[in-house]
Amino acid sequence: MRKETRRIRKDKTWAAKRWRSFWKLLLCAALVYFLVLDGYRFTQRFQYWCRNREIKQGYVEEVERLRQEQQQLKEEIYKLRYSPLAQERIAREMGYIKPGETVYKFVPKTYMEDRQ
Repeated sequence: MRKETRRIRKDKTWAAKRWRSFWKLLLCAALVYFLVLDGYRFTQRFQYWCRNREIKQGYVEEVERLRQEQQQLKEEIYKLRYSPLAQERIAREMGYIKPGETVYKFVPKTYMEDRQ
């Protein structure tokens, strides 16, 4: 009787070991599956983050360029308001003259006048 109980115990321990190894294998397979899935999701999120970072950097550069342009325009406005030389330059570009000045206009020769 003793031999039979030993044999039953050996069979039970062998079956238990078999089930434990099966569950370990199953757990490892599930862990690998979730790691691969997480890696894939991480890659997608990382690419999304990189794209958004580049877009943000473009916006930061554009804002800086616009600030510099705004500063230049403020300086130009200040010069036009308070600098007589700048005001005179603009007036002359528009065709205005001072009282008492004589205006000379030089008209270029045409092709036909050169041939005669």
